[in-house]
Amino acid sequence: MSKKGLQSFAAGMILSTSVLAATYFISNSNEKTAAPANNEVSENDIKEFLIKSGQTAVDTKEYDELIAFKETTLIEKQKQAEAPLEEKPQNEKYTLKIVEGMNTGDVSDILEQEGVIASAKDFNKFVINGNYHTKVRMGTFELTKGMSFSEIVNVLVK
Repeated sequence: MSKKGLQSFAAGMILSTSVLAATYFISNSNEKTAAPANNEVSENDIKEFLIKSGQTAVDTKEYDELIAFKETTLIEKQKQAEAPLEEKPQNEKYTLKIVEGMNTGDVSDILEQEGVIASAKDFNKFVINGNYHTKVRMGTFELTKGMSFSEIVNVLVK
């Protein structure tokens, strides 16, 4: 770099520093005269925000009660699912109706809700892994609670 180029660079640095310093001191004096902002949030502000966002506030005691209820419900459902098969009625009949538009997931969910099978997820995996999902027909089928997955599939694909 030449001597003249270096001098021009230094002059530019001095000029830009002066402009920044002047801006800083001018803007700093304006902030002192501005009114202080109110950053406090009231309880009503929080409630309005929650309502607008489709949420709700729950106090700690109520939250703990809800969690305890959820845990006891889950434990009861788990105990019912783990109950030995002897306690569940094995001969109870169920009529399943498969209509157009239903998929194997829908059928699995219905069978689980009605107590024909223990797990819709496991049954759906069985149907898909065995490539039976393409062979299931529409219609009305008689099933017995406690049937094995293969027995149910045999009824649904015949």
